Amino acid sequence: MKNNKLTTAPYKGTTDTYPKDMMIRNYIFDVWSRVAKRFGYEEYDTPLIESAQLYKAKSGEEISNQLYNFTDKGGREIALRPEMTPSLARMIAAKKKELTFPLRWFNIGKFYRYEKPQRGRRREFFQLNIDLLGMSTIDAELEIIQYVMDVMKEFDAPKDTFELRINNRYLLDYLFTDILKLSDELIPQLARAIDNFSKMKAEDFKEYLTDIGLDNKQLEEVLDFLSWDLSKLELLKGKCSGADQLLELFDKAKGLDITNIAFNPSIMRGLDYYTGTVIEMFDIGGSKNPRAMFGGGRYDDLLTIFGEEKIPAFGLGWGDIIMTDYLSTYNLLPNTKSNTDVYVTLMDKSLLIKTTQLTQELRKNGINTLMCLEPTKLNKQLKEANRKGIRWVIFLGEDEIKQNKVQLKDMDSGDSSVITISQSIQKIKEI
Repeated sequence: MKNNKLTTAPYKGTTDTYPKDMMIRNYIFDVWSRVAKRFGYEEYDTPLIESAQLYKAKSGEEISNQLYNFTDKGGREIALRPEMTPSLARMIAAKKKELTFPLRWFNIGKFYRYEKPQRGRRREFFQLNIDLLGMSTIDAELEIIQYVMDVMKEFDAPKDTFELRINNRYLLDYLFTDILKLSDELIPQLARAIDNFSKMKAEDFKEYLTDIGLDNKQLEEVLDFLSWDLSKLELLKGKCSGADQLLELFDKAKGLDITNIAFNPSIMRGLDYYTGTVIEMFDIGGSKNPRAMFGGGRYDDLLTIFGEEKIPAFGLGWGDIIMTDYLSTYNLLPNTKSNTDVYVTLMDKSLLIKTTQLTQELRKNGINTLMCLEPTKLNKQLKEANRKGIRWVIFLGEDEIKQNKVQLKDMDSGDSSVITISQSIQKIKEI
């Protein structure tokens, strides 16, 4: 008979999150959320399933090919959410007249993309999305960049391990149309090549440009463009809006002493809806994390797919997997000790009610308390508290009950004292 035993492995490209992993995830989410609120951003959410057409309409070929899409029982083609920006645009379009701009919104949600699982990338992932809508000036970019830098500061990230690379799609348009004078058919092919420039060998890149139809002069112009720095952009002042925006952004960033940013002409971003500034951040401290830590950009035209007028917008999407890899690489992950403050032992079954009443009092005072429900050897209970990383252990026996006190033990120092419940609460809260 065939063995139909179910596998214990999760679906390919997904992962089970055990309590210690959950602590790390919650730590990252807490930093993202706390800093966003510090900047005045409000949290929102959208459904995990959307019409597949929402992504096919504007996100581009890459996302369309990675959709988890299917036909529901009503004959509608739907998809699991692969990214947030189209859903955000749909929400804004639905209640545009009721909203007051500028909007500062953020979300930390789950997403799905059918792609090859590898380091820094899975088919199921969480992502921070933070967006500023309704502001057309470069100050929107500047504020999001400040947010990024504050987040990295919260993570204690060494300044020599990360770099935010910035480009502008209008500058790329200038390359495609004014310098190279490309046909509409060639532009997306060259754009795809530039997007992969940093991952390709020089000879492979040149060969690809020749294969798609660029002549030698155009090839040299592309290579020259990819070596540009800010001084080259100075020569384009007034001729190219992308160059003007980049120069303004870097000038303002300098005035605010913002470091760890660099102009990089190869930053392209694959999604079709980006219109101006585009950004990606990289781990530059080694070769363990070659993938971008996050990406984002300006998407002023996205609401037009709903028949609405344009609303200027800038935002980014920051994944939890690559962030966890980065923090792990530089030993920046938090100590995954239990969130439980106190372990209350149970010395005898007859003491269950008294011990439970003590536990209730601790919890009432905001102390996370784990209580042993089955009396076992004291040594075993202490081992459990130790294994869970719980600092405080309380013993309540007959002697302590007679004195209306408890015995409080500090597992870190090994010190213990017989004191009142209120004194125990005060001591636990002081540390």
